[in-house]
Amino acid sequence: MSKSNKPTRRGIRGPEARAIRRATRMAKLDEKKSKKVKAAVERGMHTHRIKEFPATFYRAKPDGAAVRNAMPSDPDQLTALPTTGKVQVPLRDLADSVKVPGGLPPYLIIRFDRFITDADQERLRKRWDDVLASGAQPQSGKHSNRSANDTAFHFGIWEVTASQPYVTADTRSQTPQAIVAIDALLRYIGDFIAGKIASVFETHAPEQWEAMQRAYLRVQTILATELLNRPSLDFGGAFFAVAVKEGGSGLVHIDWHDCRAIWAFVFAVGDWEGAEFCAPELGIKIPIRPGQVFAVLARVVAHFSAPVTQGRRIVFTCFTDNLTVLHANPNLFTVVA
Repeated sequence: MSKSNKPTRRGIRGPEARAIRRATRMAKLDEKKSKKVKAAVERGMHTHRIKEFPATFYRAKPDGAAVRNAMPSDPDQLTALPTTGKVQVPLRDLADSVKVPGGLPPYLIIRFDRFITDADQERLRKRWDDVLASGAQPQSGKHSNRSANDTAFHFGIWEVTASQPYVTADTRSQTPQAIVAIDALLRYIGDFIAGKIASVFETHAPEQWEAMQRAYLRVQTILATELLNRPSLDFGGAFFAVAVKEGGSGLVHIDWHDCRAIWAFVFAVGDWEGAEFCAPELGIKIPIRPGQVFAVLARVVAHFSAPVTQGRRIVFTCFTDNLTVLHANPNLFTVVA
């Protein structure tokens, strides 16, 4: 025992002993604080429990008309979930009699509150306006899944029906001025949004996060030159593409090219009313307000947006297409396809 830590009737005293006692007190305080934080989160959390897995189109071949014919599209018929706080729709606690496909994350839907700061929202809006002012034009054309006035840009990397990942036409087939503006927008998303998404992804769906990291390694290998020339396309494996548009998708649809087991992350900036995320098969609609991020299995859940009744809404969907995931995770295909 060191001379500085001498035994007394009240126990061992000295610098080392004081440090140990202080560390113990701090650990207890941290534990107490953690419990308070957890309790506060749970008080502001809404869990919506479903009785059945939404399997209507889980194994179906892409057919937008079939989805529209089978699913109601009146937002007023749906139950509204809370506007604020965390919202989750779990899959893991369904009744034993309900068959849930393997390979899916624990939640069908999660909405995270206070995720994007007001400053980041304003900077995203400014960069989006710069893209529009640059003269950038969507290159992918009209999609049968969308309404006539639903025009979106798809930036980043995907495979869709190819054998290898490639940079989307909306990203590469633009004027030099437009490319500068697009890169500025994507760089901001990568620097200030992607890391937060990666954190919640890894925390809430670790198995699917590992699959995304394998996909990321493959994309880095195949597109090394493209990523070196345009580092704004590197989102760290949290997602590989970003769809951007104004308004919402008014037709009920399924995102057929998304991976069944991987969330799409949706957030919006602006000042608007309406545009709730509507899931008719689940019988619910969920507001997505400024600052919130919404994670959903968009290849599983048939969905549409309620009308924007007032204001301007710029919506960003960070997603990964099916083949980008499955070509790096061939065993996943046998589980969830």
